Amino acid sequence: MTSSPASGPADLAPPARTARFGTALAVAITSGAVIAVQGKLNGELATRGAGALVSSWFAYVGAFVMAVVLLTALGRLGPAVRALRGARWWWFAVGLCSVPLVMSMAVGIPVVGVALASVCSVAGQTVSGLVLDSRGVGLDAPIRLTVRRAVAGLGALVGLVVAVLSSPGPSTGTVLAAIGTGLFLFVGGLLLSVQSAGNGVVAARTGDPLVPTVASVVGGLAGISLVCAVAAVVGGLSEVTLPPLSTDWWVYLGGPLGAIITVSAAYSVRTLGTFALTLSIVGGQLVMALVLDIGGGVGASWSTIVSVLIIAASVSLTVTRSRAAGTDDRVA
Repeated sequence: MTSSPASGPADLAPPARTARFGTALAVAITSGAVIAVQGKLNGELATRGAGALVSSWFAYVGAFVMAVVLLTALGRLGPAVRALRGARWWWFAVGLCSVPLVMSMAVGIPVVGVALASVCSVAGQTVSGLVLDSRGVGLDAPIRLTVRRAVAGLGALVGLVVAVLSSPGPSTGTVLAAIGTGLFLFVGGLLLSVQSAGNGVVAARTGDPLVPTVASVVGGLAGISLVCAVAAVVGGLSEVTLPPLSTDWWVYLGGPLGAIITVSAAYSVRTLGTFALTLSIVGGQLVMALVLDIGGGVGASWSTIVSVLIIAASVSLTVTRSRAAGTDDRVA
């Protein structure tokens, strides 16, 4: 399918640009809340016998099914299939960038809780987003690394340090496990921003954010299936047990939610940029994560609350400037 590139913020009049920015911001914040719920569900599936690998595989299968259902319901399945037939290899390869984060969230949430896992992954996304925006990946033009954006990125990193190093634990081993888990989540966040930027490019070329969603999910599913196959051969899945659908059906809903998250990011990234997208998403993600932790009996330590406040300030610093400046920070 051949389509003209989607118009970017610079192509719109100021009122239309403001409205588009507001819509993209609302979508990003909402998807952030969905990310926290998805991570909680994947973590539950992992701890109930599926393990990190198998729960990650189910997440991709569910996302693929959901993407196909959405395309069918919207009457866009045929055009999407035609677009994917002419896809470049990297449309699918960017899907591999989400595999480390999906796995690390499944492993990390039972160890450190939803909010702390979210803080760690967001720090990685923040650093990666600054770099990608400065190079113009997925955007109409590069966005300069201003002092304001650098301070916002530094704030996200400070939030990570406060959260991870202040993690309480009854033993040194527990503290080291928390730090190791935090680093794993950080790397996963770095790679996830690459996926968001790549999907933004594909969405602009095809004019449909569902097309990069399907391509990413297919690529990620292929990657995680290969990992699962290797693990099965060496006996790494011998103790896997699946929760019964009759009573624990809800722990399998992480995958369908993942499709919604990917569509939202592909839609919003071209308007917000990868960095502002990341920090907007985390505004919804961390608030929902705190609600889930408190509601689930995990509670929220002072360090987690401080981390959330620091990163929330970084979100505000970036988003208010982006809304006010329009394209002022973009390199002509």
